[in-house]
Amino acid sequence: MTTDDRVQSTLSVVIVTFNSARVVLDALDGLTGIDDLELVVIDNASADDTVDVVRSAWPSATLIENHENVGFARAVNEGVRRSNGDLVMLLNPDAQIGAHGIRVLRDALGSNPGDVVAPFVEQPAPQRIVSAGRMPTVWRMFTHYFGLSRLSARLPLLEGHYLLPRQVHGTMPVEWVTGACFVVARRTWDEVGGLSERWFMYAEDIEFCHRVRRAGRRVWLAPEARATHLVGQSDSSASTTVNADWVLNLRDFYATDLALSRRSVGLWTAVVASGLGLRGLVAAVRHGTGSPAARRFSGYSRALVRSTR
Repeated sequence: MTTDDRVQSTLSVVIVTFNSARVVLDALDGLTGIDDLELVVIDNASADDTVDVVRSAWPSATLIENHENVGFARAVNEGVRRSNGDLVMLLNPDAQIGAHGIRVLRDALGSNPGDVVAPFVEQPAPQRIVSAGRMPTVWRMFTHYFGLSRLSARLPLLEGHYLLPRQVHGTMPVEWVTGACFVVARRTWDEVGGLSERWFMYAEDIEFCHRVRRAGRRVWLAPEARATHLVGQSDSSASTTVNADWVLNLRDFYATDLALSRRSVGLWTAVVASGLGLRGLVAAVRHGTGSPAARRFSGYSRALVRSTR
């Protein structure tokens, strides 16, 4: 390992907040007592007490107060530019990782300098999938949404876009990890150009990992490091609206970066819309047509279909 490849100890943790007063304190508490840590918080014009909570809990933090919500990727890129560490960690305000997890990620980067490393991200609900896996190709989306990925322990070809918990054994290479929590060397971040700002939110973490791998680097999942993520709770505002941006952006990423032809984009849309619709139907049978799961999956499916008109 050359001097240039050694991972330095200074870690810049970048957190983007938006109405996150209820949850951000837990994220900050997990970072206490960690040496050589710089905290940068970018607030996207919160209407609650987020800024006051951060300022009170961590007076030494670099706190950037945007006058409007500029979106996740743009805010992250702004925060990284204002940071100074040799390592950069993205951390959602509704995610938490402690000293042990950060030490594991640093050690993993020491063995794989220049790569991206993420913890196993746990969620409050029973965990059926891992927030990491394979690129969203037609095949990987098909095996995931139609249940074939459950057979992938014996047939790795059947692995889906999301890994399943039982498929994770030790630190392993993957094709993408969630932007809720990962660590990357600053020089790799600068080399690939940070997060894409073409979407307001969602899919930018997968697209970033794609560019990292195209640059000859690797993406790792280190399950000895554990983080928790209260998915979707960084914005405390209550809403029953189905937000399909994640799947629409994923389709855009596939069409722009992965698709071999326009026909394959149509096939991708048909596969994913059918898979989501099927899950909505199953949820309706099990829990009723008005259940959150039924409305959510059906809404995602309809949004994809509408996007093709």
